[in-house]
Amino acid sequence: MKRVFAHIGFSFAITLLVLNFLEIEAAFAILTIAGAVFLLSILFKRTRESVSLPLCAVCEFVAAAIFISNYYFVFLPQTRLDNKIVNAEFYIVDLAEEKYDKYYYTVQTSSIENDNCPQNIRISLKSDEKINAEYYQKINGKLRLRLVAENGFSSYGSFGNSIFLSGTLMNSSVDDDSVFSINKYILNLRQHIKDFVSENISTPENGIIMGILIGDKSEISSEISENFKYSGVSHIMAVSGLHLAVFCGFVSFLLKKIRIPEYMQVVISVLCTVFYMALAGFSKSIIRAGIMMIIMLAAKLFKERGDTLNSLGFAVFVICLNPYAVTDVGALLTVSAVLGLCVIHPALRIKGLQRHVHGLYVYIYNVFSASVSVFLSTLPVVCLFFGYVSVWGILLNIIMIPLAQIVLISSFLFLAVSWCSPLLFILSKICEFLASIIIFITEKTADIPYAVIDISDNKCLLAIGAVLIIFGIAIFFNNRRVIQCSAALSIAAVIAITAVSEVVSRDYIYIKEINGYYTTTVVAYDKKNAVVIGVNDSLQYSSVANMLKSKNLDVSMIIDMNDSDYAQQLVEKFGAVNFVTQNENIKYFENCDNYFTDNYFDVDLWQSLHVKYIISKENKSVSFNIYGFEFICAEKFDETDRNGDIIYLKEQSDYDTVYTISKNGFSERRLNEWQK
Repeated sequence: MKRVFAHIGFSFAITLLVLNFLEIEAAFAILTIAGAVFLLSILFKRTRESVSLPLCAVCEFVAAAIFISNYYFVFLPQTRLDNKIVNAEFYIVDLAEEKYDKYYYTVQTSSIENDNCPQNIRISLKSDEKINAEYYQKINGKLRLRLVAENGFSSYGSFGNSIFLSGTLMNSSVDDDSVFSINKYILNLRQHIKDFVSENISTPENGIIMGILIGDKSEISSEISENFKYSGVSHIMAVSGLHLAVFCGFVSFLLKKIRIPEYMQVVISVLCTVFYMALAGFSKSIIRAGIMMIIMLAAKLFKERGDTLNSLGFAVFVICLNPYAVTDVGALLTVSAVLGLCVIHPALRIKGLQRHVHGLYVYIYNVFSASVSVFLSTLPVVCLFFGYVSVWGILLNIIMIPLAQIVLISSFLFLAVSWCSPLLFILSKICEFLASIIIFITEKTADIPYAVIDISDNKCLLAIGAVLIIFGIAIFFNNRRVIQCSAALSIAAVIAITAVSEVVSRDYIYIKEINGYYTTTVVAYDKKNAVVIGVNDSLQYSSVANMLKSKNLDVSMIIDMNDSDYAQQLVEKFGAVNFVTQNENIKYFENCDNYFTDNYFDVDLWQSLHVKYIISKENKSVSFNIYGFEFICAEKFDETDRNGDIIYLKEQSDYDTVYTISKNGFSERRLNEWQK
């Protein structure tokens, strides 16, 4: 049987994906069904000799058993601490992050003073003040705990990192004792690299260098982060196969130059791979890449040829030993991307291309076809989790991938020559210049109209689902002609679904809630116009600006609820037919037609969109009446006022939400719920 680990890994992953969507009772059902299928499959000679069916069945059985045991012995005991205030001894086990004037830590408890509760658990901890303790130094404190989420897919990846509780630090004191861990030295090295980069490379370029080098994106501003997303090149900030390949290639080059024996080269390369995985924080993408790299190096040592799909399956199996790891969007993206490179990319290769055209054109075609492969394979994940996709990334990767490789090599050299001031100065300026080019390219690309395509509506889900079903059937038959027919059917299905949907949705109006640091911005829009409410911080400004650009929308009205500079910047950049503000001394903009400073107005804007604006001493509110449905955005509202005809838009949220409203009703969909 070929590719045993591919069968094992993907059987585990698919089973756990399904279980994380369902209730725990479903795990017992799958456990029973998988066990029965395994027993039946070994009874019949044909299925027993094929191996595939009994192997997949036993993998599904084991995956369900792991999920059940983790639920009852890991997750469920920690739910007893939900909404509890406890005294605990703990220590910091990851880099601290400062944002929104708060400090965020990942801590491990040594003991918790609470009866019948787990002791050694990881917690995501928020503090108003910085904790002046070294990594793994013991701290005593009072914590207010709460459950992160009810299931993995609403935990923003926390469950995948074995974090089920978050807490607020109420008070603390630092002990002299500390816990021994090798990871302490890794964290100190990561912190040293961050400090060293910050000292020698200016802002914002230092954030790009840290992101590419060790995957730390904490110093990257929200504006730059949004530009990366809208340019479709966020992957260069996720330390994975690209970064590890450059690092190991660099190490291999040095080892060959100093004539190290081949077997020692492999051993040293494996150790360097593990070291870089630790330096990058053991994210799911670097774990996947690291395991595949180690397998490839081991195969080289034994003079064997590694199989990429089999290596990927083994990596997936290791990752899935944590049954909640499949809820981490980073894990899903990295695995689906490599699947695209393994399955789709070979089909796009042109035989004999290198013999007929220049090597540069071959390189450009290979990068382009690889980008297309990754784009197609990750599309279902992107559609489900983010609601938008950037098509510019397909072309931009031709420039950005080699540029990221050069930045990575320059960064390694920059760290290596820290002892030599003249070389350090030169390399710091080179790194800074290259990072500024990346920032410039992503900023200009994000400014292009239709930089991203909105795939948040049901037609996109339907189209992608149709394509997956068609190709799933084709792969089952494993016939080239069937696959070719499936490709034609897929194109026809996408065109038909899109055409029908465009006709059906021509009168649809959408309301999108965009989360920010402390508040939520609300945008109501159709295919041509938009109304924007409450742009209060840089994150919201970047999100709204990119949305208006990508959809090429005209701004009918901007309502500034809190006299915000960002709302005024939005008017200045995009213009507005109407600008509503409480600031009577507001600057007048040439590209704004009307100004309102009243405390009340009631107006029809377009189609069936009716806007009501009310300011009083007690409250501020804006309501949309669309096709008879009322959506209210308010500073305060009474929960008892809720009813089926009124939807209260959240003042603050951890995710974006899109409401699609038609004459027949409305639907609600959460976006980027898995991004924290």
